[in-house]
Amino acid sequence: MFALALSGCALTGKGDALEPRYFSPEGITPSAVTRAAPREPAAELRLGHVTAPLYLEERLVYRGSDHQLGVYPERRWTEPPEGYLERRLARALFEERGLRQLVGGPGLVLDAELTAFEEIRSAPARARVEVHVTLHDQRVTRWEETLSVEVPLVLGPGEDHADELVAALAEGLRSVVDRIATRALAEVVALPPPVLERPRGPTPESSLR
Repeated sequence: MFALALSGCALTGKGDALEPRYFSPEGITPSAVTRAAPREPAAELRLGHVTAPLYLEERLVYRGSDHQLGVYPERRWTEPPEGYLERRLARALFEERGLRQLVGGPGLVLDAELTAFEEIRSAPARARVEVHVTLHDQRVTRWEETLSVEVPLVLGPGEDHADELVAALAEGLRSVVDRIATRALAEVVALPPPVLERPRGPTPESSLR
């Protein structure tokens, strides 16, 4: 009985706990950014809500089937993945494409939801990134679409492929955001320029009084 108790303690001891490993798709060396020249005053945009489902908050996710999702208990993101999406969108829209960033008042708003950021285990193995975007103003939605990118994973038998998965997800995120930013820029530039009201001054009749 004493030996059995010892073996039970060994099985449930602290040594068996999984050590968390943290990953980020952003890397340590940011790529060079070509800053676009400022555009016409009408080319303005506000980056609105950037969200993701709760299950994408911490751990890396894999899809075992069309209806089954799982997580890697020891593989964790450095922050919720919607944070990566938000920074990538801001960089692509305002730094790379030169849109002016609205922080208040009326104007076009881009909302984005990260709906998939996962490994697909079924053959062929791949990483999938999916984002639902809505471009709207105070009256109407001007563009709404779900954009998805899948990046192949080339894996050897039995190897730890965490780094390859994160790199593939980073590539998919860059690709989706580039498509979003290109379309958003086209929608914003296509808008007619705002009609500016002239300031009202005194009429000639009133100036003579």
